[in-house]
Amino acid sequence: MPHCILEYSAPLAEQIAIDTLVDLVHRGAIESDLFEPASIKSRAYCAEHYCVGEANDANFIHISFKIMPGRTSEQKLHLMQCVDRLIAPLCDTVSSITMEVLDIEREHYFKRLNG
Repeated sequence: MPHCILEYSAPLAEQIAIDTLVDLVHRGAIESDLFEPASIKSRAYCAEHYCVGEANDANFIHISFKIMPGRTSEQKLHLMQCVDRLIAPLCDTVSSITMEVLDIEREHYFKRLNG
């Protein structure tokens, strides 16, 4: 844990390297020192159809961190700050960057490791 899930507007793939963005988010989660590095999972999804405010040319990145409960508000803020510090240089043309940290209910989470 955590699951770092990036959503981004499709045109951004022509402006920034999405694989680099995923790597930076992943590294930010590692550098937060809140998780075992081997347990961090990061991925990105492209939004082909989207709206941002009233601007026709606006774009976005939204990052969700799904984590097991037990972290303080300060730790969650620290995670987002670690990630923001790393992605900021890459994302200076992005209209909107948002992040959220969501606690997963332990009793509603299933995990199976094979091999």
